[in-house]
Amino acid sequence: MTSGRKGWRVWQRPVRYSWWLYWVLEASLVAGQTLDTLQLEPRAAFIEAQALAVDPTGRLYVADAGRHAVIRMAPDGRVEAVLGGPGSGPGRFDTPVAVDAQTGLSFWVAEAGNQRLQRLSWRGLPLETVPLPMGIVPAAVRQLGRWLFVLDAAAARLWRRGPDGRWQVADALDRGALQRPVALTIGPGNRLLIADAARRVVLAYDHRGTFERPWIPSLPGTPRAMVAQSDTLWLVIDNQLMRYLPAGQLQAMGWLPFDVVGLVWQGRRGWILSRQHLYYAQLSVPGRR
Repeated sequence: MTSGRKGWRVWQRPVRYSWWLYWVLEASLVAGQTLDTLQLEPRAAFIEAQALAVDPTGRLYVADAGRHAVIRMAPDGRVEAVLGGPGSGPGRFDTPVAVDAQTGLSFWVAEAGNQRLQRLSWRGLPLETVPLPMGIVPAAVRQLGRWLFVLDAAAARLWRRGPDGRWQVADALDRGALQRPVALTIGPGNRLLIADAARRVVLAYDHRGTFERPWIPSLPGTPRAMVAQSDTLWLVIDNQLMRYLPAGQLQAMGWLPFDVVGLVWQGRRGWILSRQHLYYAQLSVPGRR
């Protein structure tokens, strides 16, 4: 079904709750509103995209393992530069699989092939190289203050690197908490939130990487991607975009006709990444421009 606008696809949010469930969820204020639609517009193509990040200026970064490069895009999704390329020298990549661009002036890239992290300027100038501990298969990287955090997909561990440059397993107080971690974001109170696909939960860790508690103790499916926006958590669960509100409500926002590997969200719009395309996504009320 199309929206009448070229290039857009529209999926009606399929979930409708009965009056008693709205009462339980304390959602009576939104029960009578017109359901949102999720509109998607493809903006850029990739060979084998692995991860998506955004910096404070709105620039987007996609780790494309197929090109062994990081693609930098303008806030409107236009490709600005292809950074890196195959290799093991500074500023080159071997299978980049994760990226973090929170600081704005620079960004981190995790490489599965070269077993390292690299920090580069937003223009792609190499600034720092950090070897990863032996055997780590990075699934996500985040900088929080002077600490670096890496999700290890191979051993299902959260690793941290402190100001002294040493790597440690950060989740030592609860070694069995993670089974198949797939996404890492920074949530309220500088907590690290980790989505685990095997357990179908979101777990919370403090700013030093110590396990605190389950943040969402039960998900209705397998998490694929996750990002925090203020105190709201946006997730892709199986092929559905959902949001988790501070009151504990998990709301379905729309279906996605592709597998998702990355997600950025702000307000009622954001960016959703598949292996081959970046989509501009927007929630809107039908009939309202």
